[in-house]
Amino acid sequence: MKIYNNLSICALAGLLAFTSCTKEDSMEGSSVAQSFQISVSDMGFQGISDGRAVDENYKTTFVKGDAIGMYGVENGQLVEEISNRKFTLNEKGVWDLDGNPIEYDSERFKNITFYAYYPYQENVVFNPAAEDPFAEFVSSWEIAADQGSSKYTKSDLMTSASQAEDGRLQGKVTFAMEHRMALAVFKMPNLVYDFTNGGLDDYSLNVAPKELFINDVKTTPYYDAASGTYMALVKPEADYSISGTYQGAKEMSFSATGSLAGGKAKMYTINDANKLDYTLQIGDYLCADGNLVSVDAATVPDNAIGVVCYVGNPQPHVTHPDNYTETNDALYRDYPNCVHGLVLSLKDARDGKWTGGAFNSTSSSTRSPAYCDWLASDEEWNGLLVPCNTEANGALKNDPESMFPAFLGYNNTLVMTMCYEGKGPQNSCNNAYTYLMNYRNEVAVPSSVTPWYIPSVVCWNEVAKSSSVINKSISKLGEDKGEELVSVSSGTAKNRYWTSTQRNWATQWTHGIDGGRYTQASNKGSLAGHFRMMLAF
Repeated sequence: MKIYNNLSICALAGLLAFTSCTKEDSMEGSSVAQSFQISVSDMGFQGISDGRAVDENYKTTFVKGDAIGMYGVENGQLVEEISNRKFTLNEKGVWDLDGNPIEYDSERFKNITFYAYYPYQENVVFNPAAEDPFAEFVSSWEIAADQGSSKYTKSDLMTSASQAEDGRLQGKVTFAMEHRMALAVFKMPNLVYDFTNGGLDDYSLNVAPKELFINDVKTTPYYDAASGTYMALVKPEADYSISGTYQGAKEMSFSATGSLAGGKAKMYTINDANKLDYTLQIGDYLCADGNLVSVDAATVPDNAIGVVCYVGNPQPHVTHPDNYTETNDALYRDYPNCVHGLVLSLKDARDGKWTGGAFNSTSSSTRSPAYCDWLASDEEWNGLLVPCNTEANGALKNDPESMFPAFLGYNNTLVMTMCYEGKGPQNSCNNAYTYLMNYRNEVAVPSSVTPWYIPSVVCWNEVAKSSSVINKSISKLGEDKGEELVSVSSGTAKNRYWTSTQRNWATQWTHGIDGGRYTQASNKGSLAGHFRMMLAF
C-alpha cells in the first residue's frame, strides 16, 4: 500500500547498505567491494492548467511493503547479477534487497547505469540497448478501472535512471522516480443545504462522483482526503474522454476531453451553483456522508448515524454571550462551522458486550482529583476551556443548569480526554474514556462535524424535551440499528445516562430523560449508567 497525497508531501525513503567486504578485500584499492546503497523518491506529477505549468506537484509517499525493481546496464548490456532485483521497503524506511547482496566495485560501477521502476513485477519488458529501456513496458502498461484506495498505486507506473555516486557518498544510487502515466484530478462541487429555517447558515458537504467513466470504462477514482480531490490515472500521449454524474441538489452530469504527457496532471473543477432547500427539524437523520434525511422520510438510509436533537447554533458564546466568549468556547474554536445543531447517537456506547458501566474506577473511599482539576493550574489551557465541576461554586453546586448553562458537552469531553491523555489522573475518567473511544472507533463521522462526545447536563435537558420525537425516529431504524432512549424516575437506580458534568470528585451528574437530572456515584462498583454520545454539525 502507498499513501497518495497532494502538494506538500515528499516521498524520501531511507537508505540501505549491503556490505560484502572482508579484511582481505579492504587491501585491494579501487576495486574493493564497498557498501551499496539506494534511496528512492518521487518527482511527482506536474500540474497544468489551460496548458500552462503550475506550482502544484502531486507526490507519493512510499510505505512499508512497497517494492521496486532494479536493473544494471553496462555498455548496452544487461548486468547479469542486477536484473530485475527486488527491493522492498521495511518498517524502518529501509529498502531490503531480495536474494544475494550486490557487491559494489568502484571501478566497474562507474560504467553502469542503474534503472528502477515501481511497482515491482515478475515479468518486465526491458531493453538495455534502447535509449529508454522501459519504453515498450510503458507502452503496454494497463491502468486498472478500479483505482480506489491502495489499488491506485498498482497502476501508478514510475521509472528512473541513475548512476552510482563517488566521493563521500560512494556506492549510493539515488532514484528520483518519474510518473509514466498521466493524472486527471477532479475537484467536485459542494452540496449546499440552504435551510429555510430563519437564522441558520448554509450547510456544505463535499460531493463524491456517483459514476465516473474514462474512455467509456466505468472507473473508481482515488480519493485524496488532504486535498479533497478525486484522482484517476490515464494513458499518456493519448486522447481521453471523461464523463460522470454526481448527486448535488439534484442529479447532475459532467464531461471533458483531453490529452496529457506522462508525468503531467490536470485539475478539472466542476462548478454547481444549485442549492438544496431544506427545513431542518428535530428527528431528522444525519448520515455518515454528512447528508441529512428528513424525519418524514418514508425510508431511512442504511448509513444513518444519528438523530437531530437540537436545531440552531449550539456554540456557548452564541447561546450564552454573558457567560462565555470566543476565547473559551472550545466548540467554536475547534469547529467554527458547526453552527446548525446537535445530533444524538443511535445507540449506546459499549465496552465489549456491556452497554452501560461506571464512569471511572476510583474507589469511593480514596479521594482523587476531578478530571477537570488539572485545568486550574495549566498555564497553556487555563482560560481556553471551561471547568466542569459544580462543586467549584458552593451556592450552585446542586444547580448545574445555572452553573454551566450552555451546551458544554464538547468542552467537557475535551477536558476529560486531555486529563486521561496526560494532564491528570486516568482513574478519574478511565471507564468513560474507554466507552467514548470505542464509540468513536465504531461509528465514523463525516468531516463536516465534531467527533462524538459525552453530553453535558444541559445537552441532556434538550434531548429530554424532544425524547418522544427522537425515539420515534430511532424506532424506524429497527432494534439492530437503533436503541430508543429510556426514561426513569429520579429515585430509580438503573438506566441513567452519564453526563460530562461533574458534581464533585466522587459523583457525576446523570440524566433520566423524563426523570430529569440527578447525581450518581461514579466509582467502580456503584450504580452503572449508559454512555450515549452526541455531536455538533
